[in-house]
Amino acid sequence: MTAQRTFLYEDHIKLGGKMVEFAGWELPVMYSSIIEEHMAVRQAAGLFDVSHMGEIVVKGRGARAALQKLIPTDMGKLEKGKSMYTCFVNEQGGVIDDLFIFMLSDNEYYLVVNAGTTQKDVEWLTLNCRTNVSIQDVSAATAKIDLQGPQSYNILKKIIKDDRLAGLQRFHFFTGTYKGEPVLISQTGYTGQFGYELFCINNVASRLWNDLLEAGKEYGLRPAGLGARDTLRLEASYSLYGHELSDTITPVEGGIGFVVSAQSEYIAKDIIEHQKAHGAPRQIICLEMLDRAIPRSEYKVLHNDEDIGYITSGGFSPVLKKGIAMALVKSGVVSVGDDVAIVIRDKTSPAKVVARPFYKYSGKKV
Repeated sequence: MTAQRTFLYEDHIKLGGKMVEFAGWELPVMYSSIIEEHMAVRQAAGLFDVSHMGEIVVKGRGARAALQKLIPTDMGKLEKGKSMYTCFVNEQGGVIDDLFIFMLSDNEYYLVVNAGTTQKDVEWLTLNCRTNVSIQDVSAATAKIDLQGPQSYNILKKIIKDDRLAGLQRFHFFTGTYKGEPVLISQTGYTGQFGYELFCINNVASRLWNDLLEAGKEYGLRPAGLGARDTLRLEASYSLYGHELSDTITPVEGGIGFVVSAQSEYIAKDIIEHQKAHGAPRQIICLEMLDRAIPRSEYKVLHNDEDIGYITSGGFSPVLKKGIAMALVKSGVVSVGDDVAIVIRDKTSPAKVVARPFYKYSGKKV
């Protein structure tokens, strides 16, 4: 099956993007180097094409109640113009997908989901939202561009002339205009830096992308690929579906227990509430390598020669200049400061358990 292309594909080629297949899409893994693009986001700004992500509109008088039954997070946290991070859970407590819910109005919600699970999410919603609810997958008509880094505000205000931009708080959003077309502008991201996520129709994506790159030249803006997106989220210790989260990993085990706040009934509430109160069988820990080895997904983690789990995500940290990883291990076996060993090609490399996250979100903008 041929990989899909976003409406920015030709722009990536012109910029020298190295294209790879990811979740059924042909996307740039990098343009110059992963480290350069990573540090641009940490110090100035980076621009990402994440149009492969899924967008679903759930609306109707029963929308709010229907969504509340599917997630462990209190829908009362939402208000018009605000979003929240949460997840869909199955009957066993496993994560079907993690997602953001944007509240457009009392009866309309905009869901941003993972590319590889969009169809699964639509089917899950359709199965469980049967009364006074309509579900519309708008992914194919939507482009998503992420502008991330401390200079993001200075760049975006040159393109979007809207007084609301200056006071936009984290997890809040508004719908502005660009070239006469609506653009949903959210102060959110997946990098651990201040920044924005921009949603627009496909036909204006290329103009918006190129206008942002031009406006960002004086601020050190770089186009950034999937490689930097992954190292940035790893430093921030953000869980990734298919790695820290899956159908067989609960939100508590997967390191997102903070989303569990709903008082009303939802699927697998008894399992998830019990784990949050009394602990889960497994837990996500953070590791720093003590040698020059680079940890990767699936590598075994040993403690006192006992197999306690495996690496879920690993790589080189451009900020810390060492190998870092998140691992899913047996609960209560190790704690911060303990030494472990990572099995790499039949040899072991030393690592230390450290506090989460490796890089803390500061929310600073210039």
